[in-house]
Amino acid sequence: MAHKISNVINQGDGTIVYPGTSTKVFTDSAFYGKCGKSAATGTIKSNGCAICALATYVLYKGNLSDTNSNVYNAVKQTTENATNNAADVTYNDFSVKIGSKTISVSMEKTSDMAAAANDGEICFVRLKSGSNSHYVLLDGMDSTAEGFDRYLVADPDGGKLRTLQDVFDRRGIPAKASNITEKYILG
Repeated sequence: MAHKISNVINQGDGTIVYPGTSTKVFTDSAFYGKCGKSAATGTIKSNGCAICALATYVLYKGNLSDTNSNVYNAVKQTTENATNNAADVTYNDFSVKIGSKTISVSMEKTSDMAAAANDGEICFVRLKSGSNSHYVLLDGMDSTAEGFDRYLVADPDGGKLRTLQDVFDRRGIPAKASNITEKYILG
């Protein structure tokens, strides 16, 4: 099986700007405040992997291209509707409206992300070791590979399609099942 997702939002993308301006969204320290998140700090680039992973799913589910407007609205509304005041994911179902489309996203906790991926589901996955944390979308399996290389993920760090082993290595998180701390089937 191959990746289901082809366009991954890159949390470090310097080309996404607020509509009608040249101000870069993902490096703007005021972005979270503009989304009503008064207890949030940092930027999308520095700590927006969960938001960008979920926003990537929004674009995928809505069959929307990754234009500036669509990416901006997906990230903004995911921040507004899927996070708490500190811009941390709440793991609750949420919706976004982009153009004339309302895209609803459900989140169902799972203990078996491999089975979900093999059934064609996409999973929102948190990798964590100590204070090192990162979110990706598991969007496929490679039955010819072994270990964590068989898990195909859409990674907002660079906006790339990778294997889960690649993400563990890239993020400096030991590749152990115990470091996969959250797994949700998206629908």
